[in-house]
Amino acid sequence: MKLKNSLFSFVLTLCVAQLNWSQTFEVPDNVKLEVKEDYIKHEPQIVDCINWLENTPMSEEADKRIMANAYLMKWATGTPTVTISMQSFQVDLTTKNPELLIVFIGGWIKYAIENPDDKDNVEAGNISGINSLIKVYSANKGNGLKKDKRIEKLIKMDASELQTWVREQLK
Repeated sequence: MKLKNSLFSFVLTLCVAQLNWSQTFEVPDNVKLEVKEDYIKHEPQIVDCINWLENTPMSEEADKRIMANAYLMKWATGTPTVTISMQSFQVDLTTKNPELLIVFIGGWIKYAIENPDDKDNVEAGNISGINSLIKVYSANKGNGLKKDKRIEKLIKMDASELQTWVREQLK
């Protein structure tokens, strides 16, 4: 019984911390991204932005989501430190729900920032992007997102199957 109460308290603490954290992200104003150092300086805020986009229901804070998406894309299109390799299969996964493309991009960027030594991160970046896409799709399916059989198939895969699937798509 003591273990059960401890576990419950731990989970409750994590949930409260998550709610508090997700509400504290603010999109920076007047972002200056001109030189490499500007992009590097914004990496922690970009990771916070991606986490906020992943953890906040798509039906909430629509204006903030638009600004967060714009901030992420501004950073992504100019950063000299992260390269994202776009393939048709990634776009195909987001045709029914185009808003998931930026989620995919965010997942890749988050992986690249958190793993700076992985210079050849195409496979891992894709897997991270897909995992972010799956997370957001699963949390928002039926609440603004359309059912997508391709994503449903990916949800059912374990890590090894997903890695094999990504490798096949990259050929």
